[in-house]
This record gives sequence, structure tokens and C-alpha cells, in this order.
Amino acid sequence: MALIDPQGRLFGKINVIDAVVVAAVILALFAFLLSRGGSQAQIATQGGDQPVEVDMLIRSLSIGDPNVFPVGKPTSVIIRNQPAGELTIRRVRVIPHLVPVVVGSEIRNIQDPGDPYGRDYVVTLAGDASATGDGLVIGRVKAKIGTPIEIEGFKYILRGSIVDVRQLEKRS
Repeated sequence: MALIDPQGRLFGKINVIDAVVVAAVILALFAFLLSRGGSQAQIATQGGDQPVEVDMLIRSLSIGDPNVFPVGKPTSVIIRNQPAGELTIRRVRVIPHLVPVVVGSEIRNIQDPGDPYGRDYVVTLAGDASATGDGLVIGRVKAKIGTPIEIEGFKYILRGSIVDVRQLEKRS
């Protein structure tokens, strides 16, 4: 008895093309199930949650109400386009948006004439983060200087970048 007969059947019972298609589908399902198992990478923490402060810089923001950031209230945070939970607004500093201009033979910083209402804001956010070997993790996202960050409240959605991350003393 031949392995494949003249009609193209395996062992005289199963069509060879059908057998190849079924084997390919089973192999694809098996590969899909194996790849799904490793998608949830765990972050190795050292010592649990630590209190942290994150300073974010928002450049050239023109707003009518300078008290739009309610100090002491929580705000939703998105770091690197990944939701990172809520942090509390600890402090807000307003910095005039300055540009360098040459006056005579010296350089002076003056308020940007192209955006007279624009201000730079440094918003300090406080919350808990996990300490790892290579940085602090807020939610499931590493928070490092230069990382894009977005905050969202009742009246605002603002993007900026992290300019400082401080690990505070652990509360007892």
C-alpha cells in the first residue's frame, strides 16, 4: 500500500491538501497560544511602593484661569501614552515664557512677543511608585526625565515632559 495513492489521498483515506491545511491551522493556533502567554511582562520591584514627586513642564500655555490646577486634588496621568493612574497635584509654579534677544552687545531674556499670554508651568505631582533596579515605575510605566506625560482633569488635558523625579522618604 502506497503512502499517497493516484487520487492524492494519504493512506487512501485523507486528501493531502486537506491534511496540510488542517496541520497549518493547528500550528497557527498553537503558536498564537504560546505567544499570548508571555505578553504580560512582570516588573521586578524592590521594596514595594515608595512616595514620589514628579515635576512636569508645560511650555507656552495660554489659559484664562491661572488656578485651573487645583492643588491637593487628584488628576489622571498618562505616561508615554500608557495610563498610569492618578497622582495628586502638590504644587504649581508659573514661569514667564522668555526668549533670548540681543540688545546692543549683550543677550537679554524678554517675554515672548509672539505669545504675550503664554506662560510655562511646572506642575509637581505626588503619589506612589514602585522602585526597580533602573528607575521608578508609576502604574506600569517607567517615569524618567524627558518622558512625555499628560494630565487630565475636569477642565484640562495637557501634555508636557517630566523634568524631575524624586523619591521621598518612605512613610511609616
